[in-house]
Amino acid sequence: MQEPEHDPKMSGRVAMIALLVAFGVVGLMIWVGG
Repeated sequence: MQEPEHDPKMSGRVAMIALLVAFGVVGLMIWVGG
């Protein structure tokens, strides 16, 4: 994965999506495990 241009807005969006995905995975694990 290479980023030719560094766009602050794009980086923020990627971080936001990564955070949401992480929360979703943790929530799913808790939901399934519990």
